[in-house]
Amino acid sequence: MSFSRDYRYLWASMEGAIHEDGPLASAAYANAPVRFTKFDVKSKRAVGQYGYLLDAIAAEPIPKTAFSINGIPEILNISNNRFLVLERSFSTGVENCVIKIYLADFSQATNVSTTKSLYRNTNYKPATKKLLFNFNALERYIDNVEGITFGPVLPNGHASLILIADNNFNPKEKQQVFLFEIIP
Repeated sequence: MSFSRDYRYLWASMEGAIHEDGPLASAAYANAPVRFTKFDVKSKRAVGQYGYLLDAIAAEPIPKTAFSINGIPEILNISNNRFLVLERSFSTGVENCVIKIYLADFSQATNVSTTKSLYRNTNYKPATKKLLFNFNALERYIDNVEGITFGPVLPNGHASLILIADNNFNPKEKQQVFLFEIIP
């Protein structure tokens, strides 16, 4: 969930496709539709719902029948109808999670609040998305990153972005904190 910058709206994202919208993403299936719902804070009512298309799972699990997922653990509103969207892909038997940060823009997306199934009815325009960063570029172990927020203003005046992975109380998982400088 993320508030709009003016706190007028609260946006909520599902992690993956709901049952009516078809199958979840898999290594062989990209573009599973995820719904983002826009709530008016004052009236506490949904005022719109929009589609966002997920990437495929980054790698087949080992064995192929084991658990794997790609989904949205967190979103961060950066301006009117624009978000940083965290996509997290995990496959059993694969060491790293694949974490990507996308810039998603819902300005031209179709309101699908009355659409029963985004899988069967593809006559809508989803949010546009642009890859900003793939954590694979860090060439190090990346765990289950599930949080994103703006950090402090850095000494050079640039904004910062903080991402976090918790260890889920599991000794096999690692806690990680990432601090990025946002260069205008």
